[in-house]
Amino acid sequence: MNVKRAWRKVRELRGWKAAVFYVVLGVALGYGLRYGLGFVLGTPDPVVTVISESMYPYYNVGDVLLVVGVPYRDIKVGDVIVYRLPGKPIPVVHRVIAKTPEGVITKGDNNPLPDPWCPIRPKEISGRVVLRIPYVGYPKALLDRYLYGG
Repeated sequence: MNVKRAWRKVRELRGWKAAVFYVVLGVALGYGLRYGLGFVLGTPDPVVTVISESMYPYYNVGDVLLVVGVPYRDIKVGDVIVYRLPGKPIPVVHRVIAKTPEGVITKGDNNPLPDPWCPIRPKEISGRVVLRIPYVGYPKALLDRYLYGG
């Protein structure tokens, strides 16, 4: 089957078949983009959404962040990193305030104290934030807060 014929068949889809096709296509493209970006940027979490006020005013709820994987030796005090705590589904976005041989000490800019679960070991760090897109992830942030209590 050539591409033109396949595209014609897709355009002829109606009703529930069209809905299912486009949902499956959207999910496949979303996962492909996420894992493709992750591969290119060297991180399992290439795109994250801010779901709490812990980094306010630097980042707001709903900001989407682009993350690049970096070697532990390149992480510096002042960097904003993304890391995952064992058993937690949502990545954390906080600033490095100290670096030790065991890992980094992090703190949200809007939090009074460092994170109590520190140090964050190198293997828990997904990468460093390199780009912010304001507010476009707000619907996802609301959903994550509802589902996971962020």
